[in-house]
Amino acid sequence: MASPDDYRRAAGGRFDSAYGPMAVAPVAGRPAPTNVTDGRFFGDDDVWTSLMAAMPMEANTAERAARVAAVFFCVSIIAEAVGSLGLEFKDANGPRDDFPLANVLAYEPNHLQTGAEFWAAMAFTAVLRGEAFAEPTVGVDGLEVWPLNPLRTISEWGERSMRVRYLSENGPRTLLPQELFWFTGISDGSLRPLVPWRQAKGAIDFQLALEVGSRAFFRNDRRPSGIVTTDQKLTDPAAARIADGVRKWQRGGTPVFEQGLTYKAVGSSNTDAQLVELFQQRTLELARYWRIPRSMISDEGGNAGNNEQDTRSFVNWALRPLTRRIEQAITVRMLPPDLRVQGVRAKFNLDSMLRGDAATQWKNAVLARTASVMSVDELRTGWFGLAPLGEDWSADPRAALNSNRAADTATGGETAPQDKVQ
Repeated sequence: MASPDDYRRAAGGRFDSAYGPMAVAPVAGRPAPTNVTDGRFFGDDDVWTSLMAAMPMEANTAERAARVAAVFFCVSIIAEAVGSLGLEFKDANGPRDDFPLANVLAYEPNHLQTGAEFWAAMAFTAVLRGEAFAEPTVGVDGLEVWPLNPLRTISEWGERSMRVRYLSENGPRTLLPQELFWFTGISDGSLRPLVPWRQAKGAIDFQLALEVGSRAFFRNDRRPSGIVTTDQKLTDPAAARIADGVRKWQRGGTPVFEQGLTYKAVGSSNTDAQLVELFQQRTLELARYWRIPRSMISDEGGNAGNNEQDTRSFVNWALRPLTRRIEQAITVRMLPPDLRVQGVRAKFNLDSMLRGDAATQWKNAVLARTASVMSVDELRTGWFGLAPLGEDWSADPRAALNSNRAADTATGGETAPQDKVQ
């Protein structure tokens, strides 16, 4: 049986024996991301090669890219936000949950994942890799939807076609679009979506280089590199003692140099190199690739108004484009034709993330009811998690607002004479 590495080789991918399978080579016509931290500016000596093997500074796979804290934060915060949203199905008359697929996609896609876990996993894969695939199957309990492991999945995009090669536990398989549920990220003129971590590869490699450099600095007891010099001729015993002193210094000790030896630092400290500022700048640079607002990824907090505006920006420019793609993918690739003809559409509820704080939420609720946009029951159940009142007037968003029926319902009272409208 072929291995995943065989598939990647057959598809034009590369393989690194030290770090396992690597991503499929970029499509012809698109320039491959450049890398300036592979050691070619530092020579090909064995010391540098061994250093690079021990502390890699290049993101060759999505997994290694996700190990960078800023990348993982950007990808995971979008994925967790998508997983926390409620998935609803609606037609022109309101919510529709009278078909089994609605419960499957919203709450139990398969017997090992809840809806929140499934959609968070699919969103994480799509946000990091640019595409996510799942396979609908029929199990003992009915329809199940299982995500495909991205490490075992190779998508082959043609000029007007697509197929997926998947290495399952039972052997290799070829899956056609009509057999799968999938959604993708942004693309250029070709059908194949752009891969976000590859687009950000230069910034990710820079961040890895910063981490490696700072790690080496602290491993050296925060001592900059340097050289020792003398004008005197050293004997072999003296050179051996000096070498022992240097090793002692590297371990944090205090050597005593002889024969007029002087030490001169040739490296800069973290303060001189502005390491903290570089980390902050590169973190913000990575956040731009996933459109994360500054206040959500930086420690420079703003006031409540700015944070609320940043939350709206996060929803509008990071969440909404992705959820819109998922909604249309569900409607087109999962809903049966008879439901689509009836106007049933999938919808993620983003309202909960746009309501602001408690005071703003109450004000918006009053405005929604005053403008006859939502009924009292809709506000109670959808916004505040309360049980509906179950009255005719509470279910009607157009019910008169100058009525005291809400107060008199329990006693059977009617509208006060002075409030009646002729």
